[in-house]
Amino acid sequence: MKQQQVGTIVGSSVHLTGAIKDSSDIQIFGSVEGEVSSEAKVIIEESAYVKGPINAGEVVVSGMVIGTIVAKQRIELNPSGTIKGNVDTSDLLIHSGATFIGKSTMPDKKNPTSEGTTQDDFELEEESREEEEGEKE
Repeated sequence: MKQQQVGTIVGSSVHLTGAIKDSSDIQIFGSVEGEVSSEAKVIIEESAYVKGPINAGEVVVSGMVIGTIVAKQRIELNPSGTIKGNVDTSDLLIHSGATFIGKSTMPDKKNPTSEGTTQDDFELEEESREEEEGEKE
């Protein structure tokens, strides 16, 4: 079993304003106002509050995030977690009880060079299909 290497820990009594950047995992128990960036994993614990963008390989949210999250591999939103902002990832897992207010963008697996697909894209596709069906009648 691979042991997790946490590079930075923000304690529950810490309020940090500014950017956190680490090539290892970042685990947040306190509050951060600013950018959080890791090449590995960012873990937002239940007691944590983050206001600002998050960029990482993987992001796990059990606390509150207000801001955009971009994760190369995966975003997991646990039942106690809240995200108010847009997310961009190839794998999104939202557990029952979690709160997500925003838009999700996921890369098109059939066309990896595309920008991704959002809910707006599906609505436009649906409108086009309805218009085509109307023209056939």
